[in-house]
Amino acid sequence: MKYINIHSHTYIPDPETIQLLNVFPGEQEKLQLPCYFSVGLHPWHVKEDSLYQEIERVRSFASLPSVLAIGEAGLDKAVTIPFHAQQSAFEEQLRIAQTTGKAVMIHCVRSYSELLAYRKKSDQSVSWIFHWFNSNEQTARELIRKNCFLSFGHLLFNKQSKAYEVFKNIPAENMFLETDDAGYTIHQVYEQAVLIRKIHPDALKSQILDNFARCFKIT
Repeated sequence: MKYINIHSHTYIPDPETIQLLNVFPGEQEKLQLPCYFSVGLHPWHVKEDSLYQEIERVRSFASLPSVLAIGEAGLDKAVTIPFHAQQSAFEEQLRIAQTTGKAVMIHCVRSYSELLAYRKKSDQSVSWIFHWFNSNEQTARELIRKNCFLSFGHLLFNKQSKAYEVFKNIPAENMFLETDDAGYTIHQVYEQAVLIRKIHPDALKSQILDNFARCFKIT
C-alpha cells in the first residue's frame, strides 16, 4: 500500500508515495511532473492590482485531470495582506472549485471562524482539506460535520500543539498526513502518526488511501 502526501511544495520521487504537489499560478512548469497537484493563489501572494489575472491562471489549470484540488487558498490574519483582498481571492477560488467539482486545499491562520462561516454557505459536496490543521477539537468536529478533512504534519512531533491533541481523537475517516515544507519525510510523519494513534501501520495506510479516494471521488 502506498503512502499519501496530501500537501507538499517540493516534488520528491518516491514510488511508494502518492503526492499532491502545491503549484502557485506562476509555477505551471511543475505541472509536467509525474504526480497530482493542487493549484491556487495563496493568501500571502494576493495583490489587488493583479488578482484577476492570477485567478484566471488558476482557472486555466483547474480542469486538468492531474489537478485534484484548488489551493492552497484561504485566509491568514498573521500577514499584512489586506483581509478583504484575501477574501476576494478565496471567494473566486471557491467558485472555481464548485464549478469544477474539485476539492479545496485550505490555508488557515487565525481565521477558523471566518472559514467556518464560508463553509456553511458553500456546496458541501465539494470537500475541503484544512492543511496544517492547528485548532481545538470543537473546531475540528465542526469542520468534519461539514465534509472537511484535516491534514497533519510536523506538529505531530510537538506534544504541546493543539494538532497533537486533536489528532489523537478525531475520526480516522477525516484525516490526511502531509510534509508541507517542514523538513520531515512522509514516512516519518506516518511513523509518528502510528505512535500517537496506536494503530497498525497498514491500517493507517489503508484508511488514508480510502480517505483519498472519497475526498477526490476516485474509484
